[in-house]
Amino acid sequence: MTADVVTLRIRLGRRPIVVAPGIYDAFTALVAEQTGFTTLYVSGAAISYTRLGRPDLGLVSMSEVLETLAMIHDRVGADLIVDADTGYGNALNVGRTMRLFERAGASAIQIEDQDFPKRCGHLDGKLLIPAAEMAGKIKAAVDARRSCETLVIARTDAIAVEGFERAIERAEL
Repeated sequence: MTADVVTLRIRLGRRPIVVAPGIYDAFTALVAEQTGFTTLYVSGAAISYTRLGRPDLGLVSMSEVLETLAMIHDRVGADLIVDADTGYGNALNVGRTMRLFERAGASAIQIEDQDFPKRCGHLDGKLLIPAAEMAGKIKAAVDARRSCETLVIARTDAIAVEGFERAIERAEL
């Protein structure tokens, strides 16, 4: 890595905070980048609404997100944080998702601890996988990445399902 390369990992440790607007295709990514944003959030909910006209209920496949990511990465140079839903299956699937998304240009993937079929975080009726299973998914993603600069962001929906204290316990596992 050369001295002038500032990765997402480095920028997250600095001030000001990293603001990453949600985008869903190459055009919205280009608009956000031209507005001055250097990090973008490839939103699963936004992809679901714009590609399928449906809420984020786990209907968008890994391949559809991968295709969208590749088109976005081909058009912009911003860091891309990609909503990888639940990783599209078990720990083996998460590893594959990480490898493919990283190769397609993801600077980070975000995986959540919901059971399948997942529901958008602000909707009711969410079910969680066991915390140990989620830890296994996180490990699989970390082990599968080629670069330690590609980040794994773990998200929990436990506050809405089990309360704040359990969410903290899950996050500390």
